[in-house]
Amino acid sequence: MKRIIAVVAFLAMALAGASEVSAQKYGVTGGANFTSMRSIEKSSATGYYVGGTAQFKLPLGFSLQPSLIYSAKVSEVGDNALDTFRMNVGYLELPVSVQWGPDLLVFRPFLDVTPYVGYALNTNIKSVADEVDLGGLNEIKDEALAEVKKGFGDMVNKLEYGLGIGAGVEVWRFQVICRYNWNFGPLVNVTKDTEVPEIVQTQIKDAVKGKNFGGVTLSLAFMFGK
Repeated sequence: MKRIIAVVAFLAMALAGASEVSAQKYGVTGGANFTSMRSIEKSSATGYYVGGTAQFKLPLGFSLQPSLIYSAKVSEVGDNALDTFRMNVGYLELPVSVQWGPDLLVFRPFLDVTPYVGYALNTNIKSVADEVDLGGLNEIKDEALAEVKKGFGDMVNKLEYGLGIGAGVEVWRFQVICRYNWNFGPLVNVTKDTEVPEIVQTQIKDAVKGKNFGGVTLSLAFMFGK
């Protein structure tokens, strides 16, 4: 909770500071999320994001760049093929990029620190075992998997928060940033109040232990304005 308060307070102060000056540039941004999870299929660990952004130039080479994006993050959890689930969670996310770098006229290289908060809008859970044929046990398998998938959906933490650190370059109206993100909140929330059966809670908790949506983000933005 203290981490959430700290991140939200920083974002509030950053946006309050930005409100004192006019945005020099507005733009659209998008990119790919490469999670650090183990993945049976390499492509399954790649998510995406898209949204809008604004840039506020500050003294001494600093700039502030808040964005509002939809970010789809993908992760695989589990220890074996029959107990592996692919989670795809879509977040409405507010990252605030604090940038520093010299303007070299032709281009601007910069360092980037980005705290962010987000809220989960939707979840999609798939199982590697969906394609496994167990003959006469398929119905039992499907019922068990359906219950675990529903449990994942019910227990996914709605609120996420974290910090990204990276570097980027701005050339004309294009901006490229590569950053590594740490997600500080737990992937799922296990509470006594949930309607998810305790045995399913335990299975989910064991599957996601020590795992989160941290990883590399590669983004491209196109800016309008001055």
